[in-house]
Amino acid sequence: MLDHVETEIPARIGALSPPLTADTAALCEAAGQGVVSLDAGPGRYLSSLAEFLTRTESVASSRIERVYADLDDLARASLGEESTRSATSTLAATLALRELTESCDDGAPLSEGAILSAHAALLADDLLEHRAAGSYRTQQNWIGGSDFTPRNAAHVPPPPEVVQDLMSDLVDFANRDDLSPVAQAAVTHGQFEAIHPFNDGNGRIGRGLISAVFRRRGTTRRTVVPIAAVMLADVDTYFDRLADYRAGDVEPLVRYVASAAMTATEAAEASAERLAALPSLWEERVGTRRGSAAQTLVGTLLEHPIVDIAAVEAITGASRARSYDAIDAVEDAGILHEITGRSRNRIWVAADVMDEIAALEERIGARTRPSARWR
Repeated sequence: MLDHVETEIPARIGALSPPLTADTAALCEAAGQGVVSLDAGPGRYLSSLAEFLTRTESVASSRIERVYADLDDLARASLGEESTRSATSTLAATLALRELTESCDDGAPLSEGAILSAHAALLADDLLEHRAAGSYRTQQNWIGGSDFTPRNAAHVPPPPEVVQDLMSDLVDFANRDDLSPVAQAAVTHGQFEAIHPFNDGNGRIGRGLISAVFRRRGTTRRTVVPIAAVMLADVDTYFDRLADYRAGDVEPLVRYVASAAMTATEAAEASAERLAALPSLWEERVGTRRGSAAQTLVGTLLEHPIVDIAAVEAITGASRARSYDAIDAVEDAGILHEITGRSRNRIWVAADVMDEIAALEERIGARTRPSARWR
């Protein structure tokens, strides 16, 4: 008979520094340099790459939570069209990641308010959890076991009455400037997952904290490193490293996040090169005169790969009739693909951009061991 539950209360880390070997410190330094290099890519296409990588990261982070959204459904949801719950949830994860990361723009400190706001954005439209969106949990939770009892749970986080104090301590740690940004991001993530401060959404917000720490430390300025895509490729190892952290062994998680950052940045560099090559290729394929509505539309598709007629009118400044002509020309060139299959409220996507999301995940997945959980 279950007569008591033992919770795991992580140590306060606000003033502590992780004890890392010289090899791990060097790995963190190399990973940080890779992230900086990715973020300093071609200036003309940096904003496009940033949006692409944010979308990639949120899709992967959602899939770790077994929320699978078809990219066409995600495109529909992004323009407010009726879509699946998975697509709506993934779009919310994108908004939450962007909000949390941008709260640390220009070195602004990470705040509990930003974390709570991101959580509110993540779960605002969730049928079951919307009432708790943006609030720390007020009840005991656990990971594993069953929905009804923590028996055989893999992790029973601290009781709710200590969550506020632990989160304040975590934010103190995340706002320090005397640590390697990569090690700091890894420990911030591990500590957050150990606290598990929310009823739901802990994984997606916790992984978002990695990007937030990078942004606050200036390791990134615009981009998001798709580390969740590496984690998705081998969730068993990812969860094992979080378990190591909870057991008091910090270094394996730090090394894991550093290695994941290196894998992700290398794969993202390939995507950056492919994306940067697309506009000139598209311009040749469209073949209309420079300055035409079709050429204007093509020039914006990297940053706005999902459009409807209203978006095209705003982009081109053309009449509705000329905007439809531009869409037809770009669609005939094989650049835009209509995904709604109807005569009204149609949506088009730049297939090359959306396909690259899948290609990036495949490149990352090919470099790491597939997870036994998904076989």
